[in-house]
Amino acid sequence: MSLSDRLLFAARTAREAGKLAQTMRKNPNALNIAEKGHQDFVTAADTAVEDLIRLRIREAFGDDAVLGEEGGLQGTNTHLWIIDPIDGTTNFMRGLPDWAVSIAYCHDGEIVLGVIFAPDLDLMAQGHSGVGGSAQLNGVPMAVSKARAANTALVTVGWSPRTEFSAHAALLGDLIAKGAEYRRPGAATIGLLSVAAGWTDAYVEKHLNVWDAAAGIALIRSAGGTVKMPPLEHYLQHGASLCALCSEEHELSALLQNYHAS
Repeated sequence: MSLSDRLLFAARTAREAGKLAQTMRKNPNALNIAEKGHQDFVTAADTAVEDLIRLRIREAFGDDAVLGEEGGLQGTNTHLWIIDPIDGTTNFMRGLPDWAVSIAYCHDGEIVLGVIFAPDLDLMAQGHSGVGGSAQLNGVPMAVSKARAANTALVTVGWSPRTEFSAHAALLGDLIAKGAEYRRPGAATIGLLSVAAGWTDAYVEKHLNVWDAAAGIALIRSAGGTVKMPPLEHYLQHGASLCALCSEEHELSALLQNYHAS
């Protein structure tokens, strides 16, 4: 199956999964919300959606390996799917629209395609890095921002209790001092999508799990942006810092990369 065929499969599966999540949310008492950590939740929808995506992958691709947030790694193969069934679970369960289904595919240690579907926003983003690769949002080509100035920049940021808030707060202060603005959507998928779509200039977070980031990485690269991250082999084992930029020539590039590397 070609990379384009795999991308179509991922988009179709993400849409089906997103609709399942929306349907399950209509009965809040059945969500069975549990806390994995401080302000880190899992619901029955998270597990049901991941189970559905795993089933569809197994039906279509048999021996491909799958890494999911809720079920971990299953299989060993140079063909690897990385899925986050509901990124932004807190937003999802509270009725906020900034959450998404994330599906990425890797081959021979490289992330080569990604799909992010945000059901409440009706946004389907997809992209691949193969021959003729491109990125699309709702069927229309998308590209990263051409902006380069700090004093008109809009940066999306992420933070979790896994890292010190003081460093995060210092970054926000540095951004404001340079005339930039920032947003924190509460879902890395939405932040990364905003860079790929050209709505914001960059995304940075000190600790991000690979299932939160993989599809967004593929989208940003296929939309013409750049991503600073550890080697995928390391990222698959450990959460890590990530910095996504519309361009390394952006005036905020050094500041954001220094924060990422610190």
